Amino acid sequence: MKALNNVRKITYLMTMNPGGPLAQAFVIEAVRRYAVEIVAAGKPEENPRAIICPTAWYDTGRAIARQLDHWSGIPPATLEGKL
Repeated sequence: MKALNNVRKITYLMTMNPGGPLAQAFVIEAVRRYAVEIVAAGKPEENPRAIICPTAWYDTGRAIARQLDHWSGIPPATLEGKL
């Protein structure tokens, strides 16, 4: 298999997996759980030595958690008031 960019990797996991449609639910749930974990930990302090800005990572997790919450209509209890 040739090198894939991240979008193609996720698309591959969701469409070419022997689990079929269950793979789609698995990937979405994995993303949701990680976003919830990041947001539930709270906004981190800035770290000028970090390769990825901690607050940008948090903000990205928050945006993803919000969108998945919007689509599902079921907000995770651990994020009450944080989204």
